[in-house]
Order: sequence, then C-alpha cells, then structure tokens
Amino acid sequence: MTETIVYILTGINVLTFFAYGVDKWNAKQGKWRISEATLLMLAIIGGSIGALLGMRIWHHKTMHKKFKYGLPLILMAQIALLSLTSCRTKKEVTISEPIKTEPIKHKPIQEHSPNVFLVMYDPEIGKKPLLEAIKEYGIEIRYDYGTINGMALMKPDDKTLEETMQYFKTVKGVVTVEYDHIIRLTDPVKPKLEIQ
Repeated sequence: MTETIVYILTGINVLTFFAYGVDKWNAKQGKWRISEATLLMLAIIGGSIGALLGMRIWHHKTMHKKFKYGLPLILMAQIALLSLTSCRTKKEVTISEPIKTEPIKHKPIQEHSPNVFLVMYDPEIGKKPLLEAIKEYGIEIRYDYGTINGMALMKPDDKTLEETMQYFKTVKGVVTVEYDHIIRLTDPVKPKLEIQ
C-alpha cells in the first residue's frame, strides 16, 4: 500500500514539474496555456514538490503571490497531514469494564404549561373581540401567531388556568381554547389521530 502511494506521488510530481515547463514554453511561444487553477490543483493533489521545482527550474510563476506563497503553504500542509496520519501509538489499548450507573430518574413534568394556554379565533370575525377580552380580563399576550389566527396567552396571577380558559371559550370569534402542551425531547413520539 505504502509503495503504491509513493509511486502515485512520484508520478504526480513528475507530471506537475513538466506541466510548469510546458506552460512556460507555451507562454514564450504565445500558444495555449495551462490555467493557473490547474497548476495549483496539481500541487494540491500531491504535486507540490514538482510544482516548487518547476517554478525554480523553469523560472515560471515566481512573481505571482498565489504561487510564491501558496505552494510552500500547500507543501507544509501536506507534510503536516502526512505526519499526523502516519503517527501510530505503540501502547496497547485495553477495553475496561463498562461503568455501571443507576438509570436517570426524571422528575415528572406536567403535560401542559400551568400558566399559558392557546386561543384560536375565526379570521372572518377577526381578533378585535379577543383583544378587548384580553384587556378586560388582564391577560398578557405571550405570542401572537398571526399566520394561523391564534395567540398564546398567560393567565393572570389571581385566576386559575381552567377558569381563565373557560372565560375565553365564551368570547365572540374564539374557535378553540387549548392547553399549551409541553413536549419533551426525551418523550417517545405519539401520533395524535383526530377523527372529525
């Protein structure tokens, strides 16, 4: 495997070296040129030594900053990558016994928020009657969904959630009043089937 990689890298570097020479010769003759992107790509895929040698021997692209500074950086990155991938530890890895732990006990979480509930209203009637009831009852709007004609409301401190929800069921234009259900990420997904 290592021998094959050496042959491939040698071939890429020889190809890259001659590509720089051909491009220099074509530049002098005013003929078709090899693009800078291709020359840099040859260096990136492993031909950075051939590119640097081609630059020096053929005196080609020596004034271009992306070659003058880029090629040495590519070579250093390749050397660093090679040294990181070739490092091997001589220590023997032993697998220890798994740690036995007690299962995590979660505190029971309420099914719904104790203070917030959801109200959906009829878009034809609008939310004006609902806003008047909110002001009259002393409710705080937590979120106005707008696009789905609904709001999340917070009950006042001096009222229970149930009596507040019951009051809003009687407001003109209100279609539904629901609990603000809490969904935990640890809960299994339970599809909700509604038959109408």
